Amino acid sequence: METQVLKQVFPSSSHKEVIELLEYAVQTIDKHNYILSPEKYHQMETGTNPEVLVNPYPFQYEILENKYAFLSLEGFIGVDSISSKNFSDSLQRSILYLYHQQPKGWIIDLRNNSGGWIYPMLAGLGPILGSGTKAFEMSGNQVLEEYYFYKDSTDYLLLADSIWFFEEQLPLAVLVSEKTGSAGELLTLSFRGNPNTTIIGTPTAGFSTGLKGFLMPDGTQICVTNGVMVDRNKKGDGGRIIPDIIEWDPLLMFEQAFKWIEKNTDSKLRKPAGINRKKPRRLTE
Repeated sequence: METQVLKQVFPSSSHKEVIELLEYAVQTIDKHNYILSPEKYHQMETGTNPEVLVNPYPFQYEILENKYAFLSLEGFIGVDSISSKNFSDSLQRSILYLYHQQPKGWIIDLRNNSGGWIYPMLAGLGPILGSGTKAFEMSGNQVLEEYYFYKDSTDYLLLADSIWFFEEQLPLAVLVSEKTGSAGELLTLSFRGNPNTTIIGTPTAGFSTGLKGFLMPDGTQICVTNGVMVDRNKKGDGGRIIPDIIEWDPLLMFEQAFKWIEKNTDSKLRKPAGINRKKPRRLTE
């Protein structure tokens, strides 16, 4: 590969042409690799990324059929602290609102989550995910990174005003598709193994690998695969995630989710709204 690329670099080659060749090379090695131009990297670092400015809160939520809490979460790509915190707080408030509507269960839709900055998404989903390590990045037997919202009283993500947890683990269905990739797949792995949780949909994109960035002298950032993402039980191979329930029809995915929630709802939660529903617990102010 090195020889093939170098043969196409000439003294007359422009900076843009060299970067394009380099991007071709790293993506040939691994499809998850990519390159950020100095301009794009600066936008992400300073909170001026046009995609974030246009859509700073890429999620939607509602109560379906008056009993299912639905949250659709696309990829969040803001990496600056202000955008990340605003996103996390807004997502948490939306989840708290849904919980106060007394739903029977959760439907978390990650079908259009192609990736982004994982930590604000983990923090925003924290009340549902709960405490403890949810996933890892591994290189062989070595743990490179642990992923969690709240590990203990001294170790948690500082991306939300408060740390909330739900005492009751309501039935939860995660929807995925072939568009669910990268950080979207890491979120899927973070849910896998949670109590009363299932994954429904199609096999994911197959980008469940960790990336490490390297800055070039000109400000270009090269992001290359650094490890494999695995769930809390250290199961995963960096490839596609196979759902617990495979379903290709979008409408039938929701039917499967409804059935799962109904089948796994605690009998006491079938009582009228407000009965036996514990309030969210705040661990920090």
